[in-house]
Amino acid sequence: MKKRKIIYTSILIIFLALTLYLSYTINLNNINKNFLQVLSSSFQKENVSTKIDFVSFYIKTLKQEKHFQNAKENLKTSEVINIAYNTNEPIVYIYNTHSNEEYSYQKNDIYNITPNVKTASYILEDELKKLGINSIVESKDTIEIVNSSNLLYQDSYKVSRTLIENAKLENDSLIYFIDLHRDSVNYDATTTSIEGVNYAKVMFLLGLENENYLENKKVMTSMNNFLNENYRGLSRGIYEKKGKGVNGVYNQDFNKNTILIEVGGVDNNIEEVANSLKVIASMLFNYINENKQI
Repeated sequence: MKKRKIIYTSILIIFLALTLYLSYTINLNNINKNFLQVLSSSFQKENVSTKIDFVSFYIKTLKQEKHFQNAKENLKTSEVINIAYNTNEPIVYIYNTHSNEEYSYQKNDIYNITPNVKTASYILEDELKKLGINSIVESKDTIEIVNSSNLLYQDSYKVSRTLIENAKLENDSLIYFIDLHRDSVNYDATTTSIEGVNYAKVMFLLGLENENYLENKKVMTSMNNFLNENYRGLSRGIYEKKGKGVNGVYNQDFNKNTILIEVGGVDNNIEEVANSLKVIASMLFNYINENKQI
């Protein structure tokens, strides 16, 4: 009798453990676009199942949201944008000239993915939408086009230039063009902690071989000032480049609102990147409100 009771108890424990395990297993394609979905750079192409520790995820989310709430309270409401723009139309175009730049796989193995700058683009799109700003993420892969066209890696900016021009032709409402990149320097140089939350540092890249670069610099300086005033230590500043062996323009001659932003480095994980993208969304929100173009 005692032996039978032990067997029944063991079966019950196994059943409960299996139920708990299965309850943690979700299909990313069955969730509306949110933080979990954009973690997968291939979520539009394949069916990805993964195990999530919802307790830890929820605790982290609460901690992060509490931290970001203070910043949101200082922002103007999205009603300001509704006055200046038709919010049904996209005003921000997000693309990746170097679409193959990946972030650290560390701490992401449970998601069975390797996040990259395309993942970051979808996260930024989602964060902007929360603030009432519609945007478009370029679906075409720049590096795939480079490879399939037998071009060189340095031709990436020629490819992304064509994509920018096409996007503008198809969506005349577009005003801001954000090229997201990932740096290759080490973790210490690309990471900071603010009030206990880790961020991937942000850096603006300015091409000095565009004859109108001072207009671009003025826009970047305004955005950089916002970061320094509200998230001190997050920005690595504005990095100016020209000369032999570099592009020197980075498509910033397209218009003054063409901004290249390096978010984190090769050793940053997607949570740190996502934290920074929330701030970048707030930065863009603030700049757009202060520089309405009707």
